This record gives sequence, C-alpha cells and structure tokens, in this order.
Amino acid sequence: MADLVNALVAVVAVTVALTRTSLDRPVAMLLGLTGGLTGNFLAWLVAPGAWEHSAVLPWVASLVGTVAVIAGWSATRAYSGLFRTSEPVGTDTAGIRDLSPVGVPDR
Repeated sequence: MADLVNALVAVVAVTVALTRTSLDRPVAMLLGLTGGLTGNFLAWLVAPGAWEHSAVLPWVASLVGTVAVIAGWSATRAYSGLFRTSEPVGTDTAGIRDLSPVGVPDR
C-alpha cells in the first residue's frame, strides 16, 4: 500500500510542479496526470518487483512519462497543419476578356 501512495504522491508532485510553471494550466494538469500515471503503469508493467521495492522508481517513471507525453503533445501541435489541404483559390474569371494565346493577332 505504501508503494501505491508513493507513486500517487510522485504523480501529484510532478503534476503540481508542471501546472505551477505553465502558462496553460488546464493542459499542463492533463499532461502531468496522464504522463505520470502512464509512466508509473508502464514501469510497473515492465518491472513490478523493482517498482514495488524502490522509492525512487515511481518518481523517475512519473518524470519520464510526463516528458514523453509533453513531447508527443508538442509534436502533434507542431505538425497539426502539415497534412491539411490548402484552401481552393478563387476562380473568378469575370475580369478576363481575351483568352487567346499571347502573340496571336486579333482578327
């Protein structure tokens, strides 16, 4: 039970530290909680014995998970417009009078 409390304290501490230093606090809280919980879950999934008997591993897992989620969030925001189709250019042809090629004399 103490291991779970240690992990939850690590998640909350990382989330509070991120939220207090961020300009967008609701997003920081979401990223901190998601990263901390995901990092601890993956650390527990990969090495449950080490996670249970270490006081430091949940803290490291919270930090690494939060940094990974922030990196993913940043990459998603940076490349969000990469695959967006361009707006169609207006095809107003009312101003065009002569469609003959250049250099062809008028008859």
